[in-house]
Amino acid sequence: MKVFFLVLLIVKSPTGYYYLKVPFGYSLIPITCEEAFNKNVNVIKNPNYKTDNKQNWVILKYKDLIVGGHYCIDEHGKYYNGYKEKLDWELGH
Repeated sequence: MKVFFLVLLIVKSPTGYYYLKVPFGYSLIPITCEEAFNKNVNVIKNPNYKTDNKQNWVILKYKDLIVGGHYCIDEHGKYYNGYKEKLDWELGH
């Protein structure tokens, strides 16, 4: 089984944030970092958005937490995107 972590940048305040590691695993069909992100993070329209009010028009949420960014790492701490693994699987390599 292959394990990797979706690392989310959780925004607490305009100047405060922390990282949250969400584990993922697969045994047959590889999962890309983007697939893991899209499966777990919801895109919600910002009800406070108005043109030129300097707010984002969408809010990214993981559970009830606001997400400011993401990346993935493997079990060894190296960056992981999963596209090579997925392509190799699709091509039967």
